[in-house]
Amino acid sequence: MRSSHSLLHFLFHTNSGERRRAAQAGVWAVVLLAIAATATVRGQVDPSPILITMPQPPNPVSSQIQRELKMAGNYLVGKGVPKDPAQAAYWFRKAADQGDPGAQNEMGYLYVWGIGVPRDEGQAMRWFSRASGAGWQQAKLNMAVMYMKGIGVARDEKFALQLMQELAAKKNARAEDYLGVMYLNGRGVAPDAQVAEEWFSRAAKDKNPEGEYAMGQLYSVDADHEHDFGKAAKFLRESAKSGYVPAMYTLGVLLANHPEAGKGAEEAVSWLVRAAEAGTWQSSATLGAMARDGHGVRQDMGEAFRWFTIAAKQGGERSEEKMRANLTECRAALPEHDQEEQEAAARSWLTQHPNTDLFVFNDVRSQFLVGEVYAMRASATSEAAER
Repeated sequence: MRSSHSLLHFLFHTNSGERRRAAQAGVWAVVLLAIAATATVRGQVDPSPILITMPQPPNPVSSQIQRELKMAGNYLVGKGVPKDPAQAAYWFRKAADQGDPGAQNEMGYLYVWGIGVPRDEGQAMRWFSRASGAGWQQAKLNMAVMYMKGIGVARDEKFALQLMQELAAKKNARAEDYLGVMYLNGRGVAPDAQVAEEWFSRAAKDKNPEGEYAMGQLYSVDADHEHDFGKAAKFLRESAKSGYVPAMYTLGVLLANHPEAGKGAEEAVSWLVRAAEAGTWQSSATLGAMARDGHGVRQDMGEAFRWFTIAAKQGGERSEEKMRANLTECRAALPEHDQEEQEAAARSWLTQHPNTDLFVFNDVRSQFLVGEVYAMRASATSEAAER
């Protein structure tokens, strides 16, 4: 196997960057507010709210507060009224001033992003603190992240660790996953890979997709951990089914290299295509390598050229550089008219799949609850692969 063309060249080269988590707990308002975080090639995030109706648990808040929350949601996304973030903030504020902790948490979130209000991290922390004092776990998680990152407050990783531990004691799966990362990377505590795995395992058992993803990585690529590709595939598959795009990509590559861990190349290609459609350029590159080398699929230099072209465009300057040699090889094997045809097909495909998504949930792309501050998360495995 040529090392330069090995699928392993693309294995786990994705940098998880800002690790996003989709909420799976009960929802407090009549509507679920979600944000489509579409990353540009420079890694910026453009918050674009979308409104989704979800089944709701019994809501103890007053009907007046429910109406205010509904108005806030409608103005945030332009449902039945002109889209107006300032009006959304106004209605969230009215509910927050009446003591609704969910609305208080949303106010903190709006101040973090500067949505409908001036960006003010100090104000955000004050709102999160009020909501946390009322027992709102999401707000406490946000406070922990802000202390961990030094957002609006002096960085205090030990206090962030304490807050995460308090949440984990209440089986907050997101806090469990964060604790895994903190112990893995030595954030507020001495690094301890064994304890990190224990927290990742707890998060996975509590159906946190990033905890499942972390366990999949440990069993597949971590140099200091036993490898069990069957276990890895199981964890990654659960994470991918929850919509976590990095798990889709990682599972696809794992199955391409170890088809015995799944349903073979067909399953591998399926997950890789889904990740590519979500903007993961490494997935597009892997599909190109498979087509070029006939690895589990029919060899097709035209298809390879199309996927390499897509990968080059999806990842900006970095992917363009990495795809240059692959594209040159394909051009040498293809007539000019075939190149033009595949380039046109790549442009059309990119028009249909323009975003870079981290979650695809129930056919709704990049959906995350408004209200959570996400920390920058980079796995040790990804960092090692980049080196």
